[in-house]
Amino acid sequence: MSTAQNKDLLLKYNKEVIEKGDMAFFQQIAATDFINHSAPEGMSNKIDGVIYFFSAIIHTALTDVTVKVLDMVAEDNKVATRKEITGIHTGPLFGKPATGKKVTIKVIDIFTVFDGKLKEHWGENNFASVIQSLH
Repeated sequence: MSTAQNKDLLLKYNKEVIEKGDMAFFQQIAATDFINHSAPEGMSNKIDGVIYFFSAIIHTALTDVTVKVLDMVAEDNKVATRKEITGIHTGPLFGKPATGKKVTIKVIDIFTVFDGKLKEHWGENNFASVIQSLH
């Protein structure tokens, strides 16, 4: 795939998986041997871990989830994005009861794409500080 096609795949991932919570779409675009190198300790670093994170954590605790891609860079089979994920805290999140506050999670992701599928992920985010700010 071209870098333009890889970027398009990542835009779809951000819209369909993160924003809309479509985990069936994630299963379609992830390689069967997908690995998340940034999975939190105790969470699967495979496809099921990503599904759990977005369906059981993000989309359970937040409503009106949106993703704003601020920057995207692609080279060879790698695509990096800098983005903001926002939502309203309307459900429990790691022991923090709903506050009704708008939260913004800042993320930098790098994915590798092979044969049109997401193969590997590395990421950095401010999720821990977002959780700490909920009181």
